[in-house]
Amino acid sequence: MTTGKTTNIKSLLREECLPALNQSAAYFSMPDVRAWLQQRGVACSPPVLRDYLSQFMRSRLIHDAGRGWYSRIASPCVLNAKPVAPLVRQVEQAFSLLDFACWSTEQVRSFGHLLLARFVAFIHTDRDAMASVADRLRDAGYDIYLNPRGVAAREFAIRERTVVIRPRPTTQPRDGHLVTIEGLLVDLFIERRTLHLMDEGEYFRMFANLAGHSRVSLAGILDYARERRPAGLHLIQHIKAEFLKNSALVGSSKAQ
Repeated sequence: MTTGKTTNIKSLLREECLPALNQSAAYFSMPDVRAWLQQRGVACSPPVLRDYLSQFMRSRLIHDAGRGWYSRIASPCVLNAKPVAPLVRQVEQAFSLLDFACWSTEQVRSFGHLLLARFVAFIHTDRDAMASVADRLRDAGYDIYLNPRGVAAREFAIRERTVVIRPRPTTQPRDGHLVTIEGLLVDLFIERRTLHLMDEGEYFRMFANLAGHSRVSLAGILDYARERRPAGLHLIQHIKAEFLKNSALVGSSKAQ
């Protein structure tokens, strides 16, 4: 780029690039920033660009959305743990050393258009412990489905205190015994079809409402979805096509 004077890249980023990307979508990546600069013939080394973006995050012009991802949304998503707290306590008391994680559809109820009257909780744990957890919770009055597949999945119905017990994916995002919002969004996408919890359109409306209202780790969602293939790949395709309209490089969340 020849202008007869040195281009002030930092000012260009602050005054033009970031406002444009923020207007285009709620989230954008490091490759999106580089592509914007390249289209204008502006060269900036990766270390310098990362440093500028870090400065903009510290000044809260943009916000961290996971490795190599940024967002205009300041407030992070904070899941309400109350819907699963009694269930977590029940399992902790019965199996103090058990490795498990839990989530519930009730935790995202306010972001969907459908007003669900009943909700289902999920426990993910080691395969060897699943039957023991199921027996204990059934004795405690929970309506238990032990890893329903096939016919059992087709016959699934949400009643009072319904809990589904599944094997725990090793890469599932979690915070202690609670699945994070990133893990919940991917797991719900998979379960909504397996157990007929909601149709695809309703899920994607819920996703857009939630991730457009409060900040999530987009890198975490994409990485975990990639691990939950093949269903997770469909989720990535939708995020690329509809939620990140400005990004042509969402296929790799490992943007550096």
